[in-house]
Amino acid sequence: MSTLIRNLRIGERLSFDNGRIVLGLDGNSPKTARLRLQLAQDVVVDKPRTAANDEPPLDQAARAAK
Repeated sequence: MSTLIRNLRIGERLSFDNGRIVLGLDGNSPKTARLRLQLAQDVVVDKPRTAANDEPPLDQAARAAK
C-alpha cells in the first residue's frame, strides 16, 4: 500500500486511476473537511471505520449534562 499526502484548496480536485476516482475538497472548518469522491461504477467502497481516537457522538442527555 502506498501513501499520498497532498494539500488542497477549496474547490480543487485530485484524480486517480485515469479519472475512475476523483477526490475534491468542497469545504472545511477548523475540525472537519468536506470531501467529495466521484467513483467509477465498479469501484468498491469499504464500510467506514471508527478511528481509535474518535469519540462516539454524544446523545442529547449527555450534551445537556455538559
